[in-house]
Amino acid sequence: MSGLRQRIGLRGEKIASRYLSSRRFIIFEKNFITPFGEIDLITRKGRWLVFIEVRTRTSETFGTPLESIDKLKQQHILKNCQYYISRYGLQNEPWRIDAIGIKLNKELNLEVLVYVRNAIVIQ
Repeated sequence: MSGLRQRIGLRGEKIASRYLSSRRFIIFEKNFITPFGEIDLITRKGRWLVFIEVRTRTSETFGTPLESIDKLKQQHILKNCQYYISRYGLQNEPWRIDAIGIKLNKELNLEVLVYVRNAIVIQ
């Protein structure tokens, strides 16, 4: 990943973390690595275990940040979450996958933040 892309991604995750914390989510994992990829944020909101996918862009030339979560990406996210649940024996916990789309301006300041609850349907 290029240096600029990494800076954009880290900036988006920092903004997302602040947003979630201000809404009483408890963040207990960031950038959790699995054999299949990475989970951006793992949180708790009440009794719910909530996995958060953060997508950040500085341009919408190729679509909005959330539009970048295509079917293949959704499958990878789901596989990562299932791995985490299995690894830590959380099969009886209520859980969901939410997403945050962030649009930054050229100075990497927040322009738009969109939060989607149940962004990926669990089957």
